[in-house]
Amino acid sequence: MKITIKNEEGRLVGELIGDLDNTASSMAEKELAPLLECDDRDIVLECRELDYISSSGLRILLNIYKNARRSGHRAFIRNLNEDVTEVFRIGGFLQLFELID
Repeated sequence: MKITIKNEEGRLVGELIGDLDNTASSMAEKELAPLLECDDRDIVLECRELDYISSSGLRILLNIYKNARRSGHRAFIRNLNEDVTEVFRIGGFLQLFELID
């Protein structure tokens, strides 16, 4: 799992690459701390190269979503592949996050 965080057009963008599984989730939670703690702008999760996500990975993303909403901001997801989209659909995450291109 590789995570990159950058500023893009006034938003904080976290790029997720690889498998966000149970093994990678503790490291990912630490690396995603800027997104978890962000309270001054919208969040974008770039998932073009996210191949797999487990329930522990979904929990991290749910916490990012909750924090963004609590601070009056929005959380976006972009470029989900078919497999990860299906996990998001089954878990109800497509109703939470806004999908963008």
